[in-house]
Amino acid sequence: MSDSTMPVERLRVALHQHTGLVRVIGRGSYRISPALKEFTSAALDRGAAGIVLDMTDCIGMDSTFMGVLAGLAMRLRKEERADGRVVLINLSPKLRRLLTTLGLDQLVDVHLTGETPPDLDAFSDRGLQEEGADAPTASSRKSRMQTMLSAHEDLVEALPQNRPQFKDVLDFLRQDLAREDGQDDG
Repeated sequence: MSDSTMPVERLRVALHQHTGLVRVIGRGSYRISPALKEFTSAALDRGAAGIVLDMTDCIGMDSTFMGVLAGLAMRLRKEERADGRVVLINLSPKLRRLLTTLGLDQLVDVHLTGETPPDLDAFSDRGLQEEGADAPTASSRKSRMQTMLSAHEDLVEALPQNRPQFKDVLDFLRQDLAREDGQDDG
């Protein structure tokens, strides 16, 4: 599939008071994971206590995207932020199963469509339609590879039972990144 026929994958982001807001449009994949990591890190650095992801328009997630979520949840736990949490709202049953498969439902708060807690209802659309901005998703190959590697390492660190599933992926990414670094030196 060429880039022109690829489904749209993008993030709509905003910072509202002490919460970073993200609407995932299309597939949560390795292509938009660097942008997710960059926005959420910047939001936390600017004082956001937590991150809310509206998954209404998300049609799927890959392991890199879920690994970025795991890394984000672990960062909030390590920093022991008051009210610091990663929350996914408006999940389809399919997306909930994906998160459960890798054990992420133990790290992040998950809410199916129609089950959003009242304190989060206001975040479903707030600022993401008119006021929000599309997060830039262009990234270099090396940046994507680094994000992919750290995301998979985070999946294994957060839940060691994921190690067998991602051992070969981690080995491949480390080798590929080493080759990339070797080309940069040459």
